[in-house]
Amino acid sequence: MNQQTADELIDKAVKRAIKEYAKEQKTEKKRKALHNTKLLLKNYEKIKSSIEEAVSEASQLEDHPFDCSDEDDVYIASIRRSKLKSLIVVSHIDKALLLTKEEYEQKEMLYKYTAFYDCLINNVTCEAEAEELDTSAVTIRRWINEVTKEISIRIFGVDGLEMA
Repeated sequence: MNQQTADELIDKAVKRAIKEYAKEQKTEKKRKALHNTKLLLKNYEKIKSSIEEAVSEASQLEDHPFDCSDEDDVYIASIRRSKLKSLIVVSHIDKALLLTKEEYEQKEMLYKYTAFYDCLINNVTCEAEAEELDTSAVTIRRWINEVTKEISIRIFGVDGLEMA
């Protein structure tokens, strides 16, 4: 084999390896994004309750003298920022859920959204939901993934398109 042929083979092998690596990275990015969306939705109720339960103002304390140092102010400011971020995220998720529900109602496929909501947010098992809807758990999981992709687009915008 001459040098030119060897170089061409090496070049083809390198291009194929790079292409395969890029494909794997894209698949992994989609998997992580859907995982993160599901994780966010599974913890949705906890995030909502953290907004309601967070003590971020002195007026929320009963019968406790309040004397803050500058260091304490940093912690309190951090709690307030966290509460505000959580409030924004929950409001955004609420809107995404509402729009997705309306979309599935219009498509006359509300059962898919219901299965998604029950399993991810209400923590109903896929098996129990499948029994309720007279279908299989595999079908429920497929519906959950379908609706999660739609929600991801609404939650993450353009970045969500890469996930779908």
